[in-house]
Amino acid sequence: MSGEQGELTLADVQYLAADRTPEARAAMVAKLVRTAEVGLLAGTGQALLGDLLMRLARDTAVQVREAVAWQIYNSPLLTDELAHALAMDITTVAFPLLRHGQELADDLLLGVIRQGRADKQMAIAARDHLSAAVSEALAALGNLAVIATLAGNEGADLGEAALLSLADRFAHVPMVAEPLAGRAILPSSVVERLVAGMSARVRDLLVQRHRLSPAVAEEVTARGRDSVTLALLRPLPRDGMDAEALAVHLHQHGRLSVSLLLRTLCAGDFAFFAAGIAAKSRVAPDNALGLMREGKWEGMRALLDHAHVPRHLHLPFQVALRVARQLDYAGGNDGREAFQTDVLGRLYLECGQSEERAMDELLLQLFDQKSDAMIDEAMEKAGLMFLPLRGAVPR
Repeated sequence: MSGEQGELTLADVQYLAADRTPEARAAMVAKLVRTAEVGLLAGTGQALLGDLLMRLARDTAVQVREAVAWQIYNSPLLTDELAHALAMDITTVAFPLLRHGQELADDLLLGVIRQGRADKQMAIAARDHLSAAVSEALAALGNLAVIATLAGNEGADLGEAALLSLADRFAHVPMVAEPLAGRAILPSSVVERLVAGMSARVRDLLVQRHRLSPAVAEEVTARGRDSVTLALLRPLPRDGMDAEALAVHLHQHGRLSVSLLLRTLCAGDFAFFAAGIAAKSRVAPDNALGLMREGKWEGMRALLDHAHVPRHLHLPFQVALRVARQLDYAGGNDGREAFQTDVLGRLYLECGQSEERAMDELLLQLFDQKSDAMIDEAMEKAGLMFLPLRGAVPR
């Protein structure tokens, strides 16, 4: 039963005629496909082969149908009729086509999705490439696991409207929100929606579980928004989510707060800080970066004025820029932690005694979610033995 290079021989045909077990038919599939693909069958032989493959694809034995699917899911022998028969079969038969078949028509995939089988939908959601129509159908009909797989699939064509829909529905579900936030291309509007969605969940939990008044919860949630926004900013810059676009979007939606600007500056995210201050003051981001690099406070003070940052809150920005200049830190990962630590210490030392409530709020938010080790080091650098108030904002 062994033809040269696995091709079909007369002995194979005779063996198949004598042995009618499913195992014999399954073993024969690979040789049939190999023989046809190398062009050893011609004319009526090809037509007979097509008919035989269709019969095998409808065989009563599952293992025979599985053998056909695994042999031809990306073969030129895969006709529309064969693809339909196999894709609509049970999952173990359909899987090779649904997951790996490159030439399946959208209409066929949509038909499979409408079957409502989660295991089949999962196979489709993990395909290397998904059209917008198929992606939207999965987002609408799939279960949570399917949608999570879709959200993390970079090959899925998810437009801004589809991404916004997912963010609206699942921003509070980490299983979906995390892969969604991790996509390489993510419009700023979706980032903002994810932040708003996660913040709403924080607010609801605080009100319901801790009997916190909605007004106080909203104030705490506002801090949480800045924290989540900073976490989403961390991979910048990357395609599809540049600092300027995100800053403009947040500014247009009233989310580019003085607190967020200071936190990004003190976190070492200079690109976003420059984009943010430029968006609020209506200057070019490159000009804002240029003023930062020059290190002249007069120019930066004028920029803050144009951005409507109150004069009584200028000092923290001045201190942060001075520390950056002293450390020769220009943003980025190299030296970031040392910069953050020095900034915390200097800000607490120079601004911590202010009687301005707004200043106290800014400083409190800067220490939010910092590790005890970083806070201790910052206080030591500032020459202080301890920090009177410590603790992360609940989230």
